[in-house]
Amino acid sequence: MSLSRTALVMGLGLSCLLVGLSGCQQKAQQSSTSFKNSSASSHHYQAKKPDAAISQSSSHQFNQNFHPTKAQTKSRHYVKTGALTQTGQYTYDSVGTKLTLAQVHHPQTTIKSGAFTYRLTTVRLIRNVAETTDAKKMAAQALNLSTVKSPYYTLQVKFTITNHRHQDLTTDGIKGIRLGTSAKAPLLTAATQLSDASAGKTVPANSSLNTYATGLASQQTAPTFNRVKIAFAGAYTAKQRQVVAPSGWLTTKIN
Repeated sequence: MSLSRTALVMGLGLSCLLVGLSGCQQKAQQSSTSFKNSSASSHHYQAKKPDAAISQSSSHQFNQNFHPTKAQTKSRHYVKTGALTQTGQYTYDSVGTKLTLAQVHHPQTTIKSGAFTYRLTTVRLIRNVAETTDAKKMAAQALNLSTVKSPYYTLQVKFTITNHRHQDLTTDGIKGIRLGTSAKAPLLTAATQLSDASAGKTVPANSSLNTYATGLASQQTAPTFNRVKIAFAGAYTAKQRQVVAPSGWLTTKIN
């Protein structure tokens, strides 16, 4: 895919998503998933901040003033700020989705392609339970599904792209994430519910970009895979000339 198409669509998608996000980012309650608005004009779009809830990418037509009860927050595992760092910790988003950190791993593994080095820093699996009607409807809208089967699990990967070239380059983001090591394992791409915040971003010359992506891992039952494979797309100059080829597969465990 050409850079010009990516840049155009990313701009259109982001403008739609920010409408629903602006009111939610002011709240302390945040979670760890994020997908495109189903009204976006393309499969290529940007994720929200890595600790923004999936429901926060939807519109204002839903009630986003959920406040958990005292009973829901009395556990020592409850994290009001939404910064989930240890397995078992949980939080609530602004529409009533309970998000629990199921697995986390900090691999620090790298793969190189041309002038780019990719370092995978964190892999997280989040268990999401939509506890209100609005949470269910907003999750379905954000995931572009007719309905969401709760609980649903989301995979988040955080990574750093280092540009060793003496010029700014724009990345086309993640080519795909395979949920397992088998060639037949499910593949997440921008066309299959992978939200990639890196796509279309510029990595400055001799500098690095810290970014992330999130995707739907499973519904109703916990995923059975314990490793994932990630491949990155190419990178381009300002004149849309590809100077970094797509990478090979980078394999990592998730716990």
